[in-house]
Amino acid sequence: MEDMKLGLVESRFADIIWQHEPLSSGELVRRCHQQLSWKKSTTYTVLKKLCDRGLFQNLDGIVTSRISKQEFDA
Repeated sequence: MEDMKLGLVESRFADIIWQHEPLSSGELVRRCHQQLSWKKSTTYTVLKKLCDRGLFQNLDGIVTSRISKQEFDA
């Protein structure tokens, strides 16, 4: 994906979404707590940042990607 790079932590977060989408925001919080030891506020902060960048969307509490992992890696 042109011009979009993710740091290590953002990449791990993105992989959780790509592997399990669609998932509820509550499920995302639970998975991030288990896999990244994040608090709910951290999960929502990073989710908002990546939604604002156009990578993911959170509609009615359901998180999905706007760009597939394959498109991102291309």
